[in-house]
Amino acid sequence: MNASLTDSAALGRRIRERRRALGATQQSVADSCGVSRKFINELEAGKNNSSLGLALKVMGVLGLGITAAQPQSQNAKDYGREFAATLAAKDYRFALRLIGDYAASSVADGRPSLTSVPRIDDADYLVALAAITRWIATTTGSPAPGWSLRTKRSEAPIFPAEKIHPVGSRMKELIRQGTPPDLAAMNVWIRERDLATV
Repeated sequence: MNASLTDSAALGRRIRERRRALGATQQSVADSCGVSRKFINELEAGKNNSSLGLALKVMGVLGLGITAAQPQSQNAKDYGREFAATLAAKDYRFALRLIGDYAASSVADGRPSLTSVPRIDDADYLVALAAITRWIATTTGSPAPGWSLRTKRSEAPIFPAEKIHPVGSRMKELIRQGTPPDLAAMNVWIRERDLATV
């Protein structure tokens, strides 16, 4: 079984998932590999100080291999910079289109393109981008970047379209009905069909 890995945390999660799926304990894997249980614990926790050779040995015992992550497409953009410039200019119409472009491009690449937190001042858009990034990860079966997982849910509902024009209660209900669970969990409301066509 191969694992597509992007960082030590993803490797640790994958090893823990596989160990649990096999019904093995950290100690039994450690004994099979000739390492301490502490090493297995730190490896599963994604600590960067783990030996690559020993990590590969653990993966071998668990039947895991490594595959290269998919490269970004030739058309990949620096979406963090694009969103920062667009929102700084308060061009919300283009920002809404950029959401669709980001979602479609990332799904085509098989993983979220925003791998680090975008440097934007608009808190609502930051939560919206985190929610969309989580949706992309779920849709593509890839790991969600840590920044998107650390971003907290909005207390107030976020409808990005409201930055352009008022959205009535009837339209809000339609948007809510078509919003994917990853976005709804963050209190961000965008229809799934609009993510690629905004």
